[in-house]
Amino acid sequence: MKKQKILCVLLAIILVSGISISSFATDNIQNTITNLNTTNSMNELNNEKEETEENLKRVNSQLEYVQGEMSATLLEIQRIDDKVREYEAENAKYATRLQELETSVKQTQEKLVVLTEDYNKKRTQLKNRLVALYEAGDIAYLDVLLAAESLSDFLSIYYIMVEIAEYDSNLIAKVDEQRKEMDIAKRKLENERSEIRVLKARAEQTEIVLRNNKTLQEGYIKELSEKEQKINSKIQEYKNEMMAIEAKIQQANSYNGELDIQYTGGTMIWPVAIAGTGITSYYGTREHPIAGVIRFHQGLDIGNTGFGAPVVAVLDGVVTYAGELGSYGNCVMIYHGNGITTLYGHGQAVLTQRGAQVKQGDLIMQTGSTGNSTGPHLHFEVRVNGSTTNPLNYVNAP
Repeated sequence: MKKQKILCVLLAIILVSGISISSFATDNIQNTITNLNTTNSMNELNNEKEETEENLKRVNSQLEYVQGEMSATLLEIQRIDDKVREYEAENAKYATRLQELETSVKQTQEKLVVLTEDYNKKRTQLKNRLVALYEAGDIAYLDVLLAAESLSDFLSIYYIMVEIAEYDSNLIAKVDEQRKEMDIAKRKLENERSEIRVLKARAEQTEIVLRNNKTLQEGYIKELSEKEQKINSKIQEYKNEMMAIEAKIQQANSYNGELDIQYTGGTMIWPVAIAGTGITSYYGTREHPIAGVIRFHQGLDIGNTGFGAPVVAVLDGVVTYAGELGSYGNCVMIYHGNGITTLYGHGQAVLTQRGAQVKQGDLIMQTGSTGNSTGPHLHFEVRVNGSTTNPLNYVNAP
């Protein structure tokens, strides 16, 4: 079993790097297949079988030798590269958060200045009002009212006094409210400045680790043979492509905020509208023929579809992406509300367009093998606020 895994891994690596495997008994294997179809001699068949087994053993042995020469350094480079990318993504998040905080700090400071000025103004008004009342002495409101010479004067004086009392009351309330608002703004400012200090310290630490890992990675790369360097370059290209694709997906998800849709929580229907299909690869970690490239399968692969099978919207929604998307090939993304998005990949033809309103069961694509695909199937993802999740939490397999 271990030898079979090594054989699969290194055959894929050789194919990716453009190395011919004819020297590894391809001709002999092909001749064996031809002879098996043309001879009627049981002895010859047995002889050919034994010869084929010997050839495969020799191939396996040679590939194991190549694996021993190549894999340790390449795998270590990819392990370090994954860490480098994680640190870079982490620092990018720090930078974004720091920018948000610095903007918020600036806005809070400006708001605090306005609040303080208005607070001081109202507080001065209140102080002057209290001084005026104190200097006026002990004058009863009833005495003022009784000094009125007519009913009209009485009512006028009464309403003025009510307004003065109401003004005094509102002024006291506003001063108290602004004082509380200033306290909240000051605490917010203090918390944000504290978070900025922490984030800057973390970013500096991450940057140091990042530089050290890059230096270590460069050292390992210098040890690679020319053949290994080509393989490493292809793996890097693949990873960069996946990052670019993920950025496009996130950009499509950002379009969701403009759409007033509510996810009803209903069960999603099966995305391929023909009988006999099934899951050929599940969500989660899986082996991949190129070590260090893919460790996690972000959706379901639905096989036995053939070319041109109808792909349908699993729920009502709005199409946020429709077109070619790198290794996904022809791809459609549909937003269903509350951060829920579905993705359909490797289509033979896209039958919808961005911005289209779709209902559950509407035809949106035909199955195919575009992008990074070895045969006709549908790659189906469910994302929540941009992050993938197990589609089987939302859709029932047939």
